[in-house]
Amino acid sequence: MKTIIAVMTGALMMNAYAHEVTLKVALSPAGSFEAKSDKVKGIVLKDGAKFTAENLWVKVDELKTGIDLRDEHFHKHLASDKFPKITFTQVTAADGKGSGTLTVDEVKKIVPFTYTMKTPTKLEVTINVKNSDFKLKEENYMGIGVKDDVVIVAIVDV
Repeated sequence: MKTIIAVMTGALMMNAYAHEVTLKVALSPAGSFEAKSDKVKGIVLKDGAKFTAENLWVKVDELKTGIDLRDEHFHKHLASDKFPKITFTQVTAADGKGSGTLTVDEVKKIVPFTYTMKTPTKLEVTINVKNSDFKLKEENYMGIGVKDDVVIVAIVDV
């Protein structure tokens, strides 16, 4: 019996960490890139039609763009050496809308989001943020800059 409980607990914990996040970053004068991770940690709870999460987080260095040099610049821009995690805490949601506290480089901001149910156990969450709201300096490399608006899309298991 203890073995069955241990296996079931392990399976539940693996499910609790099956979240993905994609940051969609637009460039100026043209272009864009995405930084992705499937290593988002935390547990999202469902109570009827409501969802909550105390603490979701991802290590900045686990966000990958597919180009090593861009990853290096991206992680440096987010000061991953001093602030290794991006967190989303005190999350509450119902009826396709919610809010939570997003922390980037120790700057905290309550941000609204929308969500849709993709399956009975998966939500797709969309958050629109501005780099300037988190006091991130403007970035420019070889004449290409990062636009202020970033779209965060997360696939979250509940």
